[in-house]
Amino acid sequence: MMTWRRSIGNNVRYNYFYNFFSFFGVTALWVLYLTHRGMSLVEVGLLESIFHVSSFLFEVPSGALADRLSYRAVLILGRVCSMISSVILIFSHDFLWFAVGFIISAWSYNLNSGTIDALVYESLRNLGAEKKYISVSANINAIYEFADTLGVFIAGWLVNVYFEGVYWIQIVISLFAILAVVMMVEPDKSKIKQQSEKATGYFAILKNAASFLKENGQLRFLMIFFALFQGIAATYYFYFQSLVDKNGFKGFQISILMIVSAVFQIIGAKISPQIEKRAGQIMLINTFSFLLCVFLLVSFTNQLVVLIICFIGMNALIAISQPIFSNYFNELIPSSSRATLLSVSSMLFSVTMIILFPFTGWLIEKLNFSISFGLLGGVLLILLTVLLFLKKSFNKA
Repeated sequence: MMTWRRSIGNNVRYNYFYNFFSFFGVTALWVLYLTHRGMSLVEVGLLESIFHVSSFLFEVPSGALADRLSYRAVLILGRVCSMISSVILIFSHDFLWFAVGFIISAWSYNLNSGTIDALVYESLRNLGAEKKYISVSANINAIYEFADTLGVFIAGWLVNVYFEGVYWIQIVISLFAILAVVMMVEPDKSKIKQQSEKATGYFAILKNAASFLKENGQLRFLMIFFALFQGIAATYYFYFQSLVDKNGFKGFQISILMIVSAVFQIIGAKISPQIEKRAGQIMLINTFSFLLCVFLLVSFTNQLVVLIICFIGMNALIAISQPIFSNYFNELIPSSSRATLLSVSSMLFSVTMIILFPFTGWLIEKLNFSISFGLLGGVLLILLTVLLFLKKSFNKA
């Protein structure tokens, strides 16, 4: 029988509930929502850029606040921002107010990213069970995929009924997410033995994080790679919504597509610990790069069935890679700057989206979905070829 009590041993359980409510994907069809409210794809791209510019500016400070203050307080503030953003998006009718809503939504994202991972990892450290993190991370990703898909299923039904309802639902489930945080216990950072990881001031945390990242080339490379990888896949995911809408998909058809995709994503998330154990870091990076390139190049065919397969495959890749890279990051990061440095990873993703998302939206309007992403795959193939050539030349030298 499940017992509901506050203890650090129950943090992981409450974290599962928090992630379910925080990532309930009822607002995931926001590209459709904005286009239905009169925004063009270029304006959609600009709004996404505004989101990521805001995220870029606030990402690392939000992580430093979590390291300096309380993980739980920062998470609660993030859900409050999500609720405020939802209210604005419900009643907005022009680009300016949509932009305000996206800025506050970015803050809610910042206050969550890095912070919840740091809380979970530090909770496991307090219990001497940090080696379980990749399994916990895989479970989190599986919950995320399930919650995201369930939310999209509901959103698909509301598309033609009452689209604004998705944001009312977002407000309600944010309250449940706050309740899950209230049930958690703040992990004790003082249990970290290393003298170099003692508690420091806000600006000292930022300085220490920057110094560590500058000196740690492996962490820096992994963060940059994953930001680019995740950014390309996310751009494909969001603009795919406009493609299915253009092809006359009804709300329930979109929901079914998302459910099928989620099945593969949940499987991918669950098997990611086994993949990480059997494959080396370099092999995984090469494989992820190759598969992403293949999916983009195959998009040139402009066949809807093929594009759906690419969409599902790319989503599965992200589901597999997320727990693996999260584990890579946490193994390399010191506890005193954990939320800060994890926020740097999210900031790099924001930089990728600031550049990639509006450019891709413009390209799709000038050409089409298939040609745009096929060209992106061609550019990626050239870059991978050049990098492989340079690596071989360096090894020979």
